[in-house]
Amino acid sequence: FQEAGSRWLAAAAAYLAGVVAGGILVPIFLPWLPGRAFAVKGALAGCAAGVIVSMAAASADLIGLVGSLAVVLMTASVASHLAMNFTGATPFTSPSGVEKEMRWAIPLQAVAALAAIAAWIGSAFVV
Repeated sequence: FQEAGSRWLAAAAAYLAGVVAGGILVPIFLPWLPGRAFAVKGALAGCAAGVIVSMAAASADLIGLVGSLAVVLMTASVASHLAMNFTGATPFTSPSGVEKEMRWAIPLQAVAALAAIAAWIGSAFVV
């Protein structure tokens, strides 16, 4: 039960980091993040936040390499999805551009989230 509790803490931190990166950091740093697509900007911010959470969890010996990969993937997919919510808040977007971005971004976000879940479950069995 202790192992499950520590893994839960790492997963919650990864999700929270994705929410903070996509919902707070992307709008603040929007002009300075590379890329035109909000999904890409969110994924980059999420990867950075995921690496920080992953390093903190790995240094506390909560997760291994596969768990670290799962943390980065999940944080990036959550942040990317949340960053797309700001497309209507800027004068740079059009309805057709938003639709075009969502058609390619949402499937990639779903694949990344599913890969993160699979890696997270698999990391419990890897020593």
